[in-house]
Amino acid sequence: MFSTKTLVYILHQLLHIFLMMEKEYFIKERGQIVELEKAETFNVHDYTLAKNVAEKLEEKYPGWLWAVHVMDGVVGVKSMRLSGQWGFILHADKIDNDYKSVVNAGGEILERYKQNRGKFNQTKYEDLEMDHKGRLNGDLH
Repeated sequence: MFSTKTLVYILHQLLHIFLMMEKEYFIKERGQIVELEKAETFNVHDYTLAKNVAEKLEEKYPGWLWAVHVMDGVVGVKSMRLSGQWGFILHADKIDNDYKSVVNAGGEILERYKQNRGKFNQTKYEDLEMDHKGRLNGDLH
Protein backbone atom coordinates (compact mmCIF):
# COMPACT_ATOMS: atom_id res chain seq x y z
CA MET A 1 0.00 0.00 0.00
CA PHE A 2 2.77 2.47 0.96
CA SER A 3 6.33 2.56 -0.20
CA THR A 4 9.03 1.86 2.39
CA LYS A 5 10.19 5.46 2.07
CA THR A 6 6.70 6.76 2.88
CA LEU A 7 6.29 4.44 5.87
CA VAL A 8 9.66 5.48 7.30
CA TYR A 9 8.71 9.11 6.88
CA ILE A 10 5.34 8.63 8.62
CA LEU A 11 6.90 6.67 11.48
CA HIS A 12 9.52 9.39 11.93
CA GLN A 13 6.82 12.05 12.16
CA LEU A 14 4.75 9.99 14.62
CA LEU A 15 7.84 9.54 16.79
CA HIS A 16 8.34 13.30 16.67
CA ILE A 17 4.78 13.85 17.95
CA PHE A 18 5.27 11.24 20.68
CA LEU A 19 8.42 12.96 21.88
CA MET A 20 6.55 16.26 22.00
CA MET A 21 4.38 14.75 24.73
CA GLU A 22 7.28 14.79 27.20
CA LYS A 23 7.46 17.66 29.69
CA GLU A 24 10.55 19.16 28.12
CA TYR A 25 11.86 18.53 24.66
CA PHE A 26 14.82 20.05 22.90
CA ILE A 27 15.05 20.23 19.14
CA LYS A 28 17.73 21.48 16.83
CA GLU A 29 16.26 23.55 14.05
CA ARG A 30 18.32 25.49 11.54
CA GLY A 31 21.37 25.32 13.78
CA GLN A 32 19.62 26.64 16.89
CA ILE A 33 18.55 24.75 20.00
CA VAL A 34 14.89 25.43 20.80
CA GLU A 35 13.26 24.37 24.07
CA LEU A 36 9.60 23.43 24.03
CA GLU A 37 7.73 22.91 27.27
CA LYS A 38 4.41 21.20 27.81
CA ALA A 39 1.70 22.97 29.81
CA GLU A 40 1.58 21.87 33.44
CA THR A 41 -2.20 21.68 33.67
CA PHE A 42 -4.62 19.25 32.07
CA ASN A 43 -7.24 21.18 30.12
CA VAL A 44 -10.24 19.10 29.06
CA HIS A 45 -11.33 21.86 26.67
CA ASP A 46 -8.00 21.59 24.78
CA TYR A 47 -8.36 17.83 24.35
CA THR A 48 -11.99 18.12 23.29
CA LEU A 49 -11.14 20.82 20.76
CA ALA A 50 -8.26 18.73 19.37
CA LYS A 51 -10.58 15.74 19.00
CA ASN A 52 -13.28 17.82 17.31
CA VAL A 53 -10.82 19.46 14.89
CA ALA A 54 -9.30 16.07 13.98
CA GLU A 55 -12.74 14.52 13.45
CA LYS A 56 -13.91 17.41 11.25
CA LEU A 57 -10.76 17.22 9.11
CA GLU A 58 -11.07 13.44 8.81
CA GLU A 59 -14.73 13.87 7.82
CA LYS A 60 -13.93 16.40 5.07
CA TYR A 61 -10.51 15.08 4.02
CA PRO A 62 -10.40 11.37 4.97
CA GLY A 63 -7.17 9.42 4.96
CA TRP A 64 -4.72 12.32 5.38
CA LEU A 65 -3.61 11.34 8.93
CA TRP A 66 -4.36 14.64 10.64
CA ALA A 67 -2.31 15.42 13.76
CA VAL A 68 -3.85 18.07 16.02
CA HIS A 69 -2.31 19.67 19.08
CA VAL A 70 -4.01 22.28 21.28
CA MET A 71 -2.22 24.18 24.02
CA ASP A 72 -2.86 27.54 25.65
CA GLY A 73 -5.55 28.52 23.13
CA VAL A 74 -3.47 27.70 20.04
CA VAL A 75 -4.43 24.89 17.65
CA GLY A 76 -1.67 23.34 15.54
CA VAL A 77 -2.58 20.97 12.70
CA LYS A 78 -0.45 18.92 10.31
CA SER A 79 -1.11 16.16 7.84
CA MET A 80 1.36 13.42 8.66
CA ARG A 81 1.16 12.13 5.09
CA LEU A 82 2.45 15.46 3.79
CA SER A 83 4.80 16.91 6.35
CA GLY A 84 5.42 16.84 10.05
CA GLN A 85 7.12 20.19 9.60
CA TRP A 86 4.45 22.24 7.81
CA GLY A 87 0.86 22.73 8.84
CA PHE A 88 -1.32 25.52 10.12
CA ILE A 89 -1.94 27.34 13.38
CA LEU A 90 -5.28 28.80 14.44
CA HIS A 91 -6.30 30.60 17.62
CA ALA A 92 -8.90 28.49 19.40
CA ASP A 93 -11.20 31.45 20.01
CA LYS A 94 -11.28 32.20 16.27
CA ILE A 95 -12.62 28.75 15.33
CA ASP A 96 -16.30 28.95 14.45
CA ASN A 97 -18.91 26.40 15.57
CA ASP A 98 -19.05 24.71 12.17
CA TYR A 99 -15.22 24.53 11.94
CA LYS A 100 -15.24 26.29 8.55
CA SER A 101 -11.87 27.96 9.24
CA VAL A 102 -10.36 24.56 10.07
CA VAL A 103 -11.75 22.95 6.91
CA ASN A 104 -10.47 25.84 4.76
CA ALA A 105 -7.00 25.70 6.30
CA GLY A 106 -6.85 21.92 5.85
CA GLY A 107 -7.82 22.24 2.21
CA GLU A 108 -5.18 24.92 1.64
CA ILE A 109 -2.46 22.64 3.00
CA LEU A 110 -3.57 19.89 0.60
CA GLU A 111 -3.55 22.32 -2.32
CA ARG A 112 -0.03 23.53 -1.44
CA TYR A 113 1.11 19.97 -2.06
CA LYS A 114 -0.85 19.84 -5.31
CA GLN A 115 -3.41 17.44 -3.84
CA ASN A 116 -7.16 17.64 -4.29
CA ARG A 117 -9.41 18.69 -1.43
CA GLY A 118 -11.15 15.52 -0.39
CA LYS A 119 -10.29 11.89 0.21
CA PHE A 120 -6.67 10.74 0.11
CA ASN A 121 -5.71 9.67 -3.42
CA GLN A 122 -2.75 7.26 -3.50
CA THR A 123 -2.10 7.78 -7.23
CA LYS A 124 -1.90 11.57 -6.95
CA TYR A 125 0.15 11.25 -3.75
CA GLU A 126 2.70 9.05 -5.53
CA ASP A 127 3.22 11.86 -8.07
CA LEU A 128 4.75 14.06 -5.35
CA GLU A 129 8.50 14.45 -5.49
CA MET A 130 10.98 14.71 -2.64
CA ASP A 131 13.35 17.63 -2.25
CA HIS A 132 17.09 17.23 -1.62
CA LYS A 133 16.42 16.83 2.14
CA GLY A 134 13.96 13.97 1.66
CA ARG A 135 10.84 16.05 2.29
CA LEU A 136 7.76 16.02 0.11
CA ASN A 137 7.91 18.95 -2.26
CA GLY A 138 5.04 21.39 -1.89
CA ASP A 139 5.09 25.10 -2.60
CA LEU A 140 6.25 25.65 1.01
CA HIS A 141 10.01 25.17 0.54
